Amino acid sequence: MHELFYCSFAVKEMSETDILDILEIARKFNSDNGITGILVYWAMTRQFMQILEGEKEAIFNLLDKIKQDSRHTGLNLIYDGEVSGRGFASWSMAFRNFESIDKSQLQGFSNFAEKGFTDELIKKHPSTAINLFQIFKQILP
Repeated sequence: MHELFYCSFAVKEMSETDILDILEIARKFNSDNGITGILVYWAMTRQFMQILEGEKEAIFNLLDKIKQDSRHTGLNLIYDGEVSGRGFASWSMAFRNFESIDKSQLQGFSNFAEKGFTDELIKKHPSTAINLFQIFKQILP
């Protein structure tokens, strides 16, 4: 099992309809291809953060497709690696707006709030982003 984590910027502010369109296509594709994960959108900075899980070839083929999507730019692969199991096994693509959690629960979060997740800071402290995804996981329905 393999996972990857990337960040990118939306080229325009994403409406709820825009996000629902992305999720509808992603959930069908991911379900058909054994891919799970979570997509987070932060409206304040227009950033996407996503974890994809599945067979290495499948998630990197998907990443290649994602790179071609004109709705975002500046895709930055933060990490990829082998994992013992899926962190988001129940979701072909879980979703959360970043604004939906209490950021005060994230130790050291203030730097990310100021600089965003595509900054070099995330490369130095990826565990903060992983903790964020775990908090999202806990509040998913």
